[in-house]
Amino acid sequence: MRQKLLYLVLLVLLTNSCNTGGEGGGETGLDIPVLKVLGPSVFTETGFQLNWSITNAVGFETILILVAEDKEMTEIVRYVEEDDKLVQNVLLSGLDGATRYFYRISLMNQGNTVTESEINSVETTYKLESTSLVTEDDYTLSAKLAYLESVSGNRPGIIMMHEFGVWINPWISSDLTKQLVAEGYVCLTFFFRGHGTSTPVDDLMDLLNDRSLLVKDLQAAIDFMNGHELVSGTLGLIGGSMGAIMALAGNGYEEVLTSVALSPARDGVFLLFPDMTLSSVYYLVGELDIHDDPNVDFPAEANSLYELTEEPRKLNIIPGTSDHGTKLLSRDSLNISIEKWFLQYLPLMQ
Repeated sequence: MRQKLLYLVLLVLLTNSCNTGGEGGGETGLDIPVLKVLGPSVFTETGFQLNWSITNAVGFETILILVAEDKEMTEIVRYVEEDDKLVQNVLLSGLDGATRYFYRISLMNQGNTVTESEINSVETTYKLESTSLVTEDDYTLSAKLAYLESVSGNRPGIIMMHEFGVWINPWISSDLTKQLVAEGYVCLTFFFRGHGTSTPVDDLMDLLNDRSLLVKDLQAAIDFMNGHELVSGTLGLIGGSMGAIMALAGNGYEEVLTSVALSPARDGVFLLFPDMTLSSVYYLVGELDIHDDPNVDFPAEANSLYELTEEPRKLNIIPGTSDHGTKLLSRDSLNISIEKWFLQYLPLMQ
């Protein structure tokens, strides 16, 4: 009797193990397909190819591909239903450049889901070209220009500037850069002299002791953008720490409509341009970004600058963090707020 019961238990377990399915499931049953999502390919500025494989292609009628702009899959931008069960990819086009999309692949039978993949993500591309800027004192600055080739006509430009002493430019791979490019801006990021692959200097401290050298670098960037065929003649500036000071220093240029300053300090801004009037500036700073050496209270500095700035102006003190400069950009909410600021005060449509 015990042997018979043991035989029945083993039979049930064996039957259950053979009826597993879904994405990457174990051994397939006779009527359950196994869906495996493969990596996307054929990336372009306006699309990509989604790939998958199906083992044991039975028990379903159609393959459903949903592509959305959000991870919750509520903002659907593509709905593809494929009747051929042997198809293993779909090429999508007509999408926005420099944009992350989310997708799910499902096997359907009479409107019901047989199995479906997890939600995956994929990004469309954008143009990122290397260039160089030459200053009035013959320093060569290494630069990158990011934009959408699929957008016609010229458009506003944004110059993005880094902190003191960096060797990897934080703007090149930042989510904010992609977001601004996706909106249609032309974004220029460059290394100040003595940084990265730009012309070296004998002593980096010279840049802090003589900020007029940095003004020459900023002027080279502004001249480059003013002369570029894709740029409409209006500019925005954004920078972190030392770059924030330069974003403020350039606020008085006629073509500069607005500036964004991450962790700025008053030091140097009015020494460079004593008669400058600040206006249209968005300040961001960490609440705990306070240092003894050097003795700088960045929230207080940002607040003082804010008080000296004419409308439109905005001050955002981020609570509970000492993150400085571009490190603040790890927060999606701040990236969105900066994007909205540029859209409002550096309009794409003139």
